[in-house]
Amino acid sequence: MLALSQEAAVSFLEPLFLLGLLAGGVPLLVHLINRQKAVRRPFPALKLLQKSNQKVARSIKVRQWILLLLRVLAVVFLALALAKPYVLSSRGITAEERMPTAVVFVVDTGFSMAHGDWWPRAKRSLDEQIGRLRPWDEVAVVSTTSSQAVLARLTSDHAEARRAVANLTTAQRPGEIDRGLMAAADILSTSQLPNRRIVVISDFSRGSLADGTQPELALGYAIEQVSVRQRGEDSVTNLAMIGVEYEQEGTPQERTWKIDASVRNLSEHDASQVELRLKVGGQLVATDVVDVAAGKSVTSTFRHRIEAAGAQKCVVEIVGADALAEDDTWHFTIHPRERVRALLVNGQPSTIAQDDELFFLMRALSPGPSSESPIVPTVTTVDGLENRELAGFDVVVLANVARLAPASLPRLAKFVEDGGGLFITLGEQADPAIYNQQFGELLPRPLRGLKQLAERSDPDAPVKTTRFGHARRDHPVFRVFSLPGGGSIQSVQVFSYMLLEPSPADEQSSVLLSYQDNAPALLERRVGQGRVVMMTTSVDREWTDFPIRTAYLPLMRRTMMYLARRSASRGEAKHIVGGRVRLEVAGLVHERVIAHTPSGGRLVLEPVEGEVAFVAEEAGFYEFWADDDESGAERNRIDQLTLGVNVDVRGSDLRPLPANALEPWISAEAHAAAASAQPHANQRRVNLWSKFLFLITLVLLAETILGTRRSVLAKIGRRLLFRPEPGAEA
Repeated sequence: MLALSQEAAVSFLEPLFLLGLLAGGVPLLVHLINRQKAVRRPFPALKLLQKSNQKVARSIKVRQWILLLLRVLAVVFLALALAKPYVLSSRGITAEERMPTAVVFVVDTGFSMAHGDWWPRAKRSLDEQIGRLRPWDEVAVVSTTSSQAVLARLTSDHAEARRAVANLTTAQRPGEIDRGLMAAADILSTSQLPNRRIVVISDFSRGSLADGTQPELALGYAIEQVSVRQRGEDSVTNLAMIGVEYEQEGTPQERTWKIDASVRNLSEHDASQVELRLKVGGQLVATDVVDVAAGKSVTSTFRHRIEAAGAQKCVVEIVGADALAEDDTWHFTIHPRERVRALLVNGQPSTIAQDDELFFLMRALSPGPSSESPIVPTVTTVDGLENRELAGFDVVVLANVARLAPASLPRLAKFVEDGGGLFITLGEQADPAIYNQQFGELLPRPLRGLKQLAERSDPDAPVKTTRFGHARRDHPVFRVFSLPGGGSIQSVQVFSYMLLEPSPADEQSSVLLSYQDNAPALLERRVGQGRVVMMTTSVDREWTDFPIRTAYLPLMRRTMMYLARRSASRGEAKHIVGGRVRLEVAGLVHERVIAHTPSGGRLVLEPVEGEVAFVAEEAGFYEFWADDDESGAERNRIDQLTLGVNVDVRGSDLRPLPANALEPWISAEAHAAAASAQPHANQRRVNLWSKFLFLITLVLLAETILGTRRSVLAKIGRRLLFRPEPGAEA
């Protein structure tokens, strides 16, 4: 049945045919003309029948009046049908809407939709919208957080669409309505159906559409907006963690950390007595209570002493302040500075400080007691090395050593094979024959002989010397020199250096830095689980002016960190869901990095030029393993790479978008088409003349039945029921 509103008014396409209503009086006129008044003549023989005839006459009169009424109605209904009556109603459909329609639903899956029960409302609304489609309509579904559509192709199988969205959930990144609209337009462009439109189901918060976002070209499709907000939800309370800064206070031995956590109130009302909690390693260690004014941010400071070694998983969280939990937590890792223990073997000690072989290297690695350098150097002599336990060190440096005691050589080789680092620097005491004999497989290449280009005191030295040339910029030691200012390494002058034998075909060493004449300056060789790096010039000013150049300190420190298998990646970097994470892993893995996601997933990453990269899809902590993460492979865990990932606080702004926020996406043609399809403010014309024709049929049928004699009707009934006529022989 058609339901009409109280304001609905009947109109006519052919109002002149309403004159036909006058014909409704014709049956009445005919009835009056044909009616004759009977002459009363008394006849005694008929008095016995008079009483019975009066009852029959009354029933005949009633039937005649009913017949008269039916005939009048038939004429009236015919006139009304010819006038083509119609009404305007929001419950009807236009002729255009009867045509097949392609509909793409853009579902906002940003984390703001997890506020309260907005997401269940969105799922119900999507199900209702699909249920309103006609069987011949086609449907597709895209989300605002994924580059891949939920249902990427248009289909008339609505059950398939329901299955596709059954497991759809909110993501941990902000929704991007503009991206969803562009994806929907791409899908609609493949459809040949006459009607095409986009339906956006969202909370339409400001975080789902960046301010000033404009399409390059407006879309040629109508856009319908379906909001999950109910009345009174234009202003909702939401507080979000927007960042954490931390630093170590005092000396490294005190191990006290200052942690500044920032909270922002993204609502229109002040928030008081907001509780913040700091957890370290899953344990609650501190709380604080703050007041946050509307639209403002506050910073709460925690101080905590961390005794444990290794990466510490830390969390600052807001407790029960709003209905959106996704942005109430900030994950971060604190990496207590891991010391690199370096044993420096001084091959040419001197009582004159600047003439000592290790004078410049010591100051580069550890400038003084207040230094924040993670490298802890210990100096010894060649004789002292013989009695040293190497297991307590990460790196051993042989600086211009003439020769080692025979007892020290096997211990040094085992130290490297077990994963230690060895840094060999040369000088005037390095004899190629002795080195080749003693160190053998530890050398990246055998030594050939000294090449002296000039004396330091020679006035023509600047034109005789060579300089550092090509460096492997992708190597962890030299990655810093790819930054602005890193070019100073090419300004180093070298007066003398050691020539090396050619590299054999099966050589496992690689050249990290060359001179301008292409001779090797810095080489690397893998030995067992460890590495050996050799510099063919000196670390003091005997053969080069490198120690007084700005590139000296970072190169020496990064070489030590590399040999100690310490990552140079910054643990303080802030990572957000949907962002690309890059980690430097050269020297930490052989073939691959295995990442464990917060939800327990597993990513296998192949290093490229010493780096791995991936897109973080979840908030929480990511952990990493080198080559193998199976049970019993805890030793392969790369603890210093553990990092925290957080949601993008852009999606925390739940204030509603302006009503016309999507207008730039709708072209003028789409606006015009929508206006012509709905000329009466979303009311549609519903034709009524077919219903009057149906009523005429019913009236004529009733008139025929009433106008037929009862005996005839009885006879027809008996024949239909196959009954014999009265008095017929059996």
